[in-house]
Amino acid sequence: MTQISDVCKNSGESGFVVGKRMRILPAVALATLAAITTLLGYPAITRAEKLDYAKENGVTIAVANEPPYMQMNPDGTPGGWGPEMDAAVLKEAGVTQFSGQLMEYGAMIPALQSNRADLASSGALYIKPERCEAVLFSDPVSCSGESLIVPATLLEKVKTYDDIAKQGLKIGVCGGCTEQKLALEAGVKDDDIVVFPDGASGIKLLEDGRIDVFANDSGTTANLFKRLDAANWHYVRIENIRSCGGAAFNKNSAELRDAYNQGLRKIRANGTYMEIMNKYGLQEDARDIEKASTQQLCEK
Repeated sequence: MTQISDVCKNSGESGFVVGKRMRILPAVALATLAAITTLLGYPAITRAEKLDYAKENGVTIAVANEPPYMQMNPDGTPGGWGPEMDAAVLKEAGVTQFSGQLMEYGAMIPALQSNRADLASSGALYIKPERCEAVLFSDPVSCSGESLIVPATLLEKVKTYDDIAKQGLKIGVCGGCTEQKLALEAGVKDDDIVVFPDGASGIKLLEDGRIDVFANDSGTTANLFKRLDAANWHYVRIENIRSCGGAAFNKNSAELRDAYNQGLRKIRANGTYMEIMNKYGLQEDARDIEKASTQQLCEK
């Protein structure tokens, strides 16, 4: 486990506070539950159901390999914008230790459901109705646009997902990400969708000619585009598509989620939130954030 105070030394101060009491199960029910979950190999009670447990033992954060949003540092600690924001929030709750678990986006919700992670980093998952049925989300932490990287030969031909579908182009998307759904909704065929585990792998597919178009959120795409020769590749921002993300939790972890929300409000009020956004050049992702609500995003 890493001390959150150690992360904050490098990132500025951070925030988090406590929420509702959890329901106490009868002793017999607890004993039965313990027996069943022991057989399944999971903890008897969701670890983060009680905030006190998180304060005493720390939390495990699910992260993906998507700089600048998330990454695992060489020393094995989670880093990047999302974990740094999480550290700022968790500190306000008195949660002073955390560890990271690197995984693909598609593995995050199962990891939360099986208690292998206590939360998915605020930089990980967009708040979508189908995901709201499986996990709890915090208030929105950022709202991002969608972008593509295309070869120079396709610059005037590809500006939307519809263009990709109509031309039968192969598109690369990260597994379990919103971009895969957007492509399918636009009519891109399954056979023309290539799933990659992380952004760096997707760029390699693009350079090798195994995909025609790379798709991801605007922040990740802009960061990856810096690695390419601008004479041969072009960054294309998709207009009128904007998604909001937040930290995700097990359905039984309302107490920790509520505490996260309170902490998020505190760091917005004291300026820490914008300090972190500015540090990573993500001011655009904070634009109009107060106009979005998790309830609205879950109902869309």
